[in-house]
Amino acid sequence: MELWLDTANLDTVKTAAPLGIIHGITTNPSLVAKSNLPLDQLLEQLLAAQPGPVTAQVTSRSAPEMLAQARALHQFSPRLIVKIPVTAPGLTAIHTLTQEQIPVMATAVFDPNQALLAARAGATYIAPYFSRICDNDMDGIEVFKSMLKLLERYKFSSKLIAASLRTSEQIKECLSLGAHAVTINDKVFGEFVEDHPLTMESLEKFEKDWKGAKKGKRLGW
Repeated sequence: MELWLDTANLDTVKTAAPLGIIHGITTNPSLVAKSNLPLDQLLEQLLAAQPGPVTAQVTSRSAPEMLAQARALHQFSPRLIVKIPVTAPGLTAIHTLTQEQIPVMATAVFDPNQALLAARAGATYIAPYFSRICDNDMDGIEVFKSMLKLLERYKFSSKLIAASLRTSEQIKECLSLGAHAVTINDKVFGEFVEDHPLTMESLEKFEKDWKGAKKGKRLGW
């Protein structure tokens, strides 16, 4: 199971990287725009701030232009995974890039049919927008289950990465269903790694008890 940070905030990445729990970084055009950095500069900094892969999304809607942008991203760094939306031109691009051994994350997925098509086209990752699915009066859990069953039943190698999660509870739901990966935004990341109150209570007791214990001289504490 993989945890990905969904952010273009370098401070969040630098906070998360030393914890050793983050697989990589996902971005999208909206996050890049909010960073106020040129795409190449932002990608350089995200790659340097942590050792894992980083995703970057194409912005064109035509297959030839998607392919040109994807190849440029792959040439920029082999650690970049190209995000391609699951549209008809997108599926053409996913299939071609897979044949060229360029890793792809199929994105903007809302329906099991899209997940099936992306897997058939060869996507490395498939990213359903879990919260957005729930917002559209669909049962997000059942939709996600259906996607997982499709991948497992037909033995596709694609990994399902739950994206657009808004709460730590949604992360737990997707992980309990067997998600291969989840994306975590800045806010949810802070909640997800927050110290548990019972852990802190236990530590306070240990510290209090330790003050009255006999100390070993050779260890120095």
